[in-house]
Amino acid sequence: MLCIRVAGSAQPASSRMMPPASGAWRNQLDSVFESFLRHTILKIAFGRAMVDIIHIHEDDWGMRNLYPLAARVEAEKDMVDAIAAAQRNRDPSGFGYTGIYITKPPNADYTDTGLRICDIEQVLTPILPRVRRFNATVGSAMESAKRDPYGSYDDDAWCFGLGNHCYLKFEVEGPLVSEIWFDLNTDDAQAVYRLRNAVEAIEALAPSIITDYFLEFAGVVSEAGVLDSYLAALQRSCGADEKAALEYPDQHQARQTLRGVFEKLFAFFIKR
Repeated sequence: MLCIRVAGSAQPASSRMMPPASGAWRNQLDSVFESFLRHTILKIAFGRAMVDIIHIHEDDWGMRNLYPLAARVEAEKDMVDAIAAAQRNRDPSGFGYTGIYITKPPNADYTDTGLRICDIEQVLTPILPRVRRFNATVGSAMESAKRDPYGSYDDDAWCFGLGNHCYLKFEVEGPLVSEIWFDLNTDDAQAVYRLRNAVEAIEALAPSIITDYFLEFAGVVSEAGVLDSYLAALQRSCGADEKAALEYPDQHQARQTLRGVFEKLFAFFIKR
């Protein structure tokens, strides 16, 4: 039986008999209470924004990154190479690509800066809740109980976010952060605001650059206007994606209707 002692509450006999010198028992109870209190406060602060798990498509892994400033030259070169590859591999029809480009992470990472995950937790917790369960799989494993044998399933992840639409993921080596990547696929003002605050908090700990392979963007966070222009472009992109998703059913239905007309005309002339 676990009893949390609060002022004026009854205590079970076993806890009343516990001698004051029992430091280990008191430390364990304090730890449980602090964890409960912290989670309750976060629930109140973030409300429905808190989620228990973030599950993304594997193709989104590491496409939007933060790198330490020392990685700037390598990161910008890889972005140039990626853009060139996209142009070179674009299908002549204008739809899709004939080949893929594998991005090359820079040699420099955040371990070189001494960035500690405990410091990240301290500055990000007031901005975004930690989400410990983080999965990355193929699409068919996202909407069912099916487990992707090649997927990534992490039950103690260093991830802070609101859901699939807004999060930052941290890879660690011992107490140090090695890599940071993120996603924002919504134009919701609150999500954009929180992501911005999170990036600025990280920047205060370790000067960084942003690279976004989806938007073909690379820029130094501290340079004037970079964060503003990047987030504006990201919001525009999200808005365009949402509009396309909403318009697709109507466009698909229109194509199906037109196809049906041609099939009927074809059948009519064949019968004649």
